[in-house]
Amino acid sequence: MKALILAAGLGTRLAPITNDRPKSMVPVNGKPILVKQIENLLNNGITDITIITGYRSEVIEDLVANNYPMIKIIKSEDYQNTNNMYSAYLARNVLKDEDFLMMNADVYYDEEIISELLDEKYENAIVTDIGSYNDESMKVIFDGSRITAISKQITKEEALGNSIDVYKFSKEAGQAFFEKCKEYIEEKQELKMWSEVALNAILDEVAFVPCPLKGRWVEIDNHDDLRLAEELFKDEVRLMKK
Repeated sequence: MKALILAAGLGTRLAPITNDRPKSMVPVNGKPILVKQIENLLNNGITDITIITGYRSEVIEDLVANNYPMIKIIKSEDYQNTNNMYSAYLARNVLKDEDFLMMNADVYYDEEIISELLDEKYENAIVTDIGSYNDESMKVIFDGSRITAISKQITKEEALGNSIDVYKFSKEAGQAFFEKCKEYIEEKQELKMWSEVALNAILDEVAFVPCPLKGRWVEIDNHDDLRLAEELFKDEVRLMKK
C-alpha cells in the first residue's frame, strides 16, 4: 500500500502562522499536522509515501530530508493557480498502477483511522464521520450499498456524514480517478477543482463504501479549528512528555 498526501496549500486563514510555513506544517500542541499524518502512516506499516508540495515547499523538503528520507516529494510549481485535483494529478505516474491512500494535509487525526481503513473489507472507501454535518466539509450520500455522491453541496437530509478527506483506492479505482483528473486538467483546463470532483465523477463506475470513523479528527482551516484541535488532542501532550 502506498500513500499520497496533498500538501500544496497556502493556509491564508491561518496567518500569521503560515507566513513562514505551509498550512500542513502548522503545529497542533507542538506537532505539525503533516508530521502527525506521516506518523499515522508509518505506525500502520506504510512507508511508500509521496507528498505534493507547493507553498513554502522548502520547509517540507527540510523535514523530509532530515527525518523521513524514504518519502518522495513532488513540487507543484503552479500551486497559486491550482487546487488539490491538480496536486493529485501530478502523482498519476507514481500511483496509477497501485493501491493507495490519499489525504489532504490539513486534517489532524488518530492513527486508528488508518488501521481501520486498511482492513481488507474496504477495497475503495471514504472515511466518514457518520451522522456529522459541517457546511465546509465534503459530505457523502450512501444508498445502503455504495456511496453515490461526494460534495460540499449535499444537504443535511441527504448526507450520511462528513468525509474527513482520507480515501482508499484500489488499483482500478486509482486508474479511473487519475483518468478523470487528466480529463479535467488537460482537456477542460479546469485547474482549480477539488480532487473530490474527480472522485464524484467516477462513483457510477467504481464502487466506494464509507469507512466509519474510528477515532478523532479536525480539519484545520482557521484559528478556531486549530484551537479545537489542540483541545481535542491535548492528551497527546501528556503522552509526549512521558
